[in-house]
Amino acid sequence: MTDISLVRDLEERMFNAWPALQTIHLDGWLLRMARGHTKRANAASPWFPSDLPTDELIQAVKSLYRKAGLEPMVRITPLATEGVDAALAAAGWTLFDPTKVMVAPLTERVKLQGAPAVAVVLAEEPSVDWIEGAAGAYELADWQRDVLAEIVSSIRVDAAFATIFIGREPVGYGLGVAERGYVGLYDLAVTPAARGQGIGARMITSIMHWGRSKGARSAYLQVREANAQARALYTRLGFAEVYGYHCRRPPQPVSAKTPAALP
Repeated sequence: MTDISLVRDLEERMFNAWPALQTIHLDGWLLRMARGHTKRANAASPWFPSDLPTDELIQAVKSLYRKAGLEPMVRITPLATEGVDAALAAAGWTLFDPTKVMVAPLTERVKLQGAPAVAVVLAEEPSVDWIEGAAGAYELADWQRDVLAEIVSSIRVDAAFATIFIGREPVGYGLGVAERGYVGLYDLAVTPAARGQGIGARMITSIMHWGRSKGARSAYLQVREANAQARALYTRLGFAEVYGYHCRRPPQPVSAKTPAALP
């Protein structure tokens, strides 16, 4: 059985770790908006059980997101009221990007793994170089880079902005966010030419080590179900699935900014 208390704990930390630029509260749902950059900051997510009829929820989500110039989107997590996902499916909303949330214990000292001949630099604030480099690694458009800068500059809990260097060349970027016993790993990216050298494992374990120094007893991350290679790496590093979620969107998207393909 899914531990609903654990799901809510993790969802709350994920909302804080990746802040939206605007949030509308709707009878137990959080409608988050960030000008279309990433799904998790631009979707309606369940938070507490809702008495709102599903047809009213669907209409409200469509109306409010379209008013913001965004594609309507709903995240279906274990916190969603029973029947909501089926009702969305019946209304023609298409399912996409099934995602797994994985957790690893940090009860013992974190052993650094992966490429030893790299330098991992962690900064408390996002520098211009980190934003530009991360945007390039994620292949973001200019408008997405600007929203990325706004989002990461809005993080108010402890954060570590990671840059991985081989010599003086930056080859990887990532973000760690620590809050109340957990460290979350976000937006991990390694440049194509540097992949397959253990750089990802080095970055992940370095962020986990940092998180433990901040009092974290567990680490968590999100990964697409279809990304078997990443899931295998995370499993080797001690992560295990605790729950899954997916998104739904209307069958005929309106003309709007579609969120970048980041969970």
